[in-house]
Amino acid sequence: MSVRRSMTWMLGSQGGLFFLQFGGSVALARFLTPYEMGVYAIAAAVIGIIGIIQSFGVGLYVIREAEINPAILASAFTMNMVLSIVLSAGIVGLSILGSAFLGAPGVRSVMLVLAIIPLIRIFEFTSMTMLERSAKFRAIAGLNVTCAICSTITTIALAAHKFSYMSIAWGAVAGTVSGAVGSMILGRQHISFRIRFSEWRSFLHFGLQQLAIQGINSIAGRLSEFVLGRLLGLEALGLWGRASNLNNLLWGNLYTVIGRVMMVNLAEQHRTGQSLRTVYLRTMQVLTALLWPSFIGLAILSRPFIATVYGLDWIAAAPPLAGLALWGVISVSLTLTWEVFIVKQETARQTRLEFIRTGVSLFLFVGGCLSGLVMVSLARVGEALFSVMLYRPYMERMTDTHWQDYTRIYRQSALVTAAACGPALLLMIASDWSAAVPILFVLASVVVGVIMWLIALFALAHPLAEEIARFVNKGRQIAGLS
Repeated sequence: MSVRRSMTWMLGSQGGLFFLQFGGSVALARFLTPYEMGVYAIAAAVIGIIGIIQSFGVGLYVIREAEINPAILASAFTMNMVLSIVLSAGIVGLSILGSAFLGAPGVRSVMLVLAIIPLIRIFEFTSMTMLERSAKFRAIAGLNVTCAICSTITTIALAAHKFSYMSIAWGAVAGTVSGAVGSMILGRQHISFRIRFSEWRSFLHFGLQQLAIQGINSIAGRLSEFVLGRLLGLEALGLWGRASNLNNLLWGNLYTVIGRVMMVNLAEQHRTGQSLRTVYLRTMQVLTALLWPSFIGLAILSRPFIATVYGLDWIAAAPPLAGLALWGVISVSLTLTWEVFIVKQETARQTRLEFIRTGVSLFLFVGGCLSGLVMVSLARVGEALFSVMLYRPYMERMTDTHWQDYTRIYRQSALVTAAACGPALLLMIASDWSAAVPILFVLASVVVGVIMWLIALFALAHPLAEEIARFVNKGRQIAGLS
């Protein structure tokens, strides 16, 4: 399957996921309080501390390798199985810590349910990894939507029946079960439960590097949430979690999915000895023109958006949401950093860089917690700026690019963003940044902004305009055949 077709399927599925996740979050906001969301968030934070085991990258090793044989697959399954069992046991063991430290007994109950998930995922590992290695993104896209539907329906149904924070935990289990069953059906030719350790040295070498890179980042993130809950309270953690989840709807549903598809493409480019320059710059053009307007628009409309969708009880989540949106704008400037380092096999260098970046990030975050949620979000902005300065020289070398290559990209994307977000900015200035702006006015500003965005893309002959035109023409062809 071509990169463009893979991207279309994955983005299409993520569009469905976006509406499911967003709709689910709106429904949960009506059933659960910020405190109840905080209980689940702190349980997830405690799990995340030991969850670094999942950063071992066993599946990534399989995807990256030029040749795959039964011995490698069997060793990969075995390594993943061992890590999953250790993770599940660790979650059970740590279930006492979260409740004891914060005085919230519900944390333990949530963690005991979530401990089931790693055990379920043992059975989907081989089939799911080989589906991704084979670029079967059409099947993966359908599976992702199915899992999200099962998880969302279960969560909302249980929340409506007063299961409180436990509804989210059981919803996660339901989604995992559906994913495991679906992946084994779609990738049934790859199912294998053979136990073998012959390739353990190769996995250990790669896994320890990935563990250092992603693990330190994961630990810092979870410790940050733990510190926030301790210093500012579980209600503040619930508000921060709401803002983070909304920000991640954009980040996870667009940036992460594009990176997932491009990882396979970049690995193929590198295996055949091609430069990453062309693919990388085009990806940068598309991502900045797509995500900059989305993040800036979310920051501008954060107050009326939160008030209308979630209610005034959640209005305090608007300022940190705006700050996190600015973090997203800056972070897009480091497009595909993680993927490029893996493809170029420079994970040892990235390990050292991540230790530096994470130390600065944690220091800024803890400092922000001493002053409130607004400063916490601004600490994330400072972290993003530091990351750009730290990583940029290495990214330019590995992708055969220079700073001058990016100035034109940033200039074009800035113009597109100004056109897209101008109507929303004018609306909020005219209303003195009130949270009570009528929803019809907000929707009108968004619609006008999208129209202005399209006009700017085609006026600038932007590569994203080319992709949109190709997508529209393909839709017309399909409609004509129908």
